[in-house]
Parts: sequence; C-alpha cells; structure tokens
Amino acid sequence: MISDRENYQRAIEFKSPQYLPCDLGLDLNWLYEKDPVKAAYIRQLQARFPRDMLSIGADRPSEITKNNGASRWLDEWGTGWVEDGHGAKTESYPLIEGYPVQGSFMPPDPGTGAWYIPADKQLMDRNGHYVRGSVWFTLFERLWMLRGFENMLMDPYVYEHEFCCLRDSIVEYNLAMIDQWVKRKVHAVFFSDDWGSQRGLLMNPDDWRRFYKPSYKRMFERVHAGGAHVWMHLCGNITAILPDLIEVGLNVLNPVQPQAMDVRRLSREFGGKVCFNGGVDVQGTMINGKPDDVKREVHQLINLFGRYSGGYIGGTSHNIMPETPLNNVIALYEAFLEYRKV
Repeated sequence: MISDRENYQRAIEFKSPQYLPCDLGLDLNWLYEKDPVKAAYIRQLQARFPRDMLSIGADRPSEITKNNGASRWLDEWGTGWVEDGHGAKTESYPLIEGYPVQGSFMPPDPGTGAWYIPADKQLMDRNGHYVRGSVWFTLFERLWMLRGFENMLMDPYVYEHEFCCLRDSIVEYNLAMIDQWVKRKVHAVFFSDDWGSQRGLLMNPDDWRRFYKPSYKRMFERVHAGGAHVWMHLCGNITAILPDLIEVGLNVLNPVQPQAMDVRRLSREFGGKVCFNGGVDVQGTMINGKPDDVKREVHQLINLFGRYSGGYIGGTSHNIMPETPLNNVIALYEAFLEYRKV
C-alpha cells in the first residue's frame, strides 16, 4: 500500500492513484437538521475517511472585542472584520481613503516565528500525510481588503502606478510566506482569490492577464522550485482564465461549481491538464435533491474528471449549506466511499 502522500501526488500528476483522495470536512453542528441517529451514522462514515491530508496555515493572533453578540478584530494588515453568527466578513479597509505615500505602508512580517508554532506542532504528526500550507487571501482579495472592493476594480485603470506598487509588495510578502512553507517541506501551497461571479470573470480577461497573471506566475514558480504543487481556490466562473492559470503552473483547481461552470466542458477541454477538486453541487443537489441524485452526481464527477489516470479529488462545490438534509450528507459519504481504500 502506498502512502497517502504518494496517492495524492499520483492523483494530481495523473499517475493512477490507488484510491480516490477526498476532502469532505463537515461540522454537523452547522446543519439545521438535528437527528442523533443519522448524525451518529454520519460520524461512522466520516471515520472511514482517514485523514490523508494535513492542512496547515500561519496563526496570526488578533485582539478580539465582543459587543452585542458580534466579535470584531483587525487582521495583521489592518483590515477590520466582524463575526455576527453568519460568518466572518470585512467591514473596514485601511487604505480606502487613498494610497499612502510610496514606502509609508509596510506589509506585516511573514517571517514572524510565532505565527508558525501551531503549524510546526501539527507537522510533528505528518506521518506520511500529504501536507498543504496556505497563502490565503492571496492577491486580489488582499488588495480589495486594503482598498475596498469597488476601488480595487477601478485602481488598475485610475491609479496604475500606485496599484502596481501595492500589488508587488503583496507578492513579495507571499513569496516570503511560500519560502516558509517550502522550508517545512510541504507538498503543496494553497492560494485563494475569488475571481468569478456565477456568470463570468470580474474583469476583462485581457486586463487580468496584464495586471495579475505575471504575479501568479512568480508565486507559482516559487512553489514549484520548492518541489510542491500549486492549489488554488477560485470561486465562480473562471473558465476564461483557466488556460492561463494552467500555463503558469496551476496543479489543482478548487472548487468546481457546476452552477457557475460547465463540468462537461471543463473535463473535455482541461481534463488531464489540471486536477479538479470538488463539484458536488451544494447550491442545488445537496439541498433540493434526493439521496440518489447526490450519488448520481458523485459518480458523474468521478467519471468526468477521474478518467485521466487520476485528475480528481473528491469534494463539494463549496461548504455544505446549513439547510442540507442529513440523508443527502449520508449519500455523499456513501458514494465517495465506493472509491476509497478498504
């Protein structure tokens, strides 16, 4: 039996994995339906999915204030966040009033040793797992979290020089963080930038290629130079730039959202070129379908993406929604178990 690390590598590199790797993390407390019998059975199913991937990240402590049921804090970049029971979201942006005098805005230090203490403790139990470090809110997301979303859509055209300087300072920060993970011998680095809406890209693809593609190329090359895979979380319909991302070194696309992208087209045009992660529809099938519909969708995705001697990592199109019936969660786990090792 090969190690979990090698099995992931085989799936990502189209080298015939022995079983289907899956990433199906789910907190049952998040779901509205409360049936102790079904919940107990789901936990039994979850136990049959060994933890074959170890996901680690930098722990950046923040001072949290609580008031009227809401928690607020500033992240290491100075962006303000609020959690009011419906998920964390941004609420203030340190550069929203304008760009600072060049050189006066300093990114945080990505080499801060204390940030990596929890990750280093986790790595003591790596035991043949596939290890994935993260560089989250990578570039576009970090830019708009500093300037505000509407500003960032306009800045490349209105303040091109200032935009490029800020963008490049974030890239340098990310490169230093990549070096931290490579030093720890991770097998992958996980990036995130939500570039798509349900209908298409948030900006003209040619402008994306001009203003952003070279930055991703730099970061992806640094990961590959360290012997690791590139994973990237990209919500929405990013079909227009997927060939570019593959060109500059994307190995794993997360997630696949069938209500935003055509899964058959993805398989036809990009199967065997990039490994797909996810795809079971949390917006539709998981909420409104029957258990047989869920199982049918799992089988379809594996047939579409996993037929290239690998090329697929099981999972959903995003987080499972709280209104999802427990019977559909059971069907999800049972279907993927058909492709797992005994």
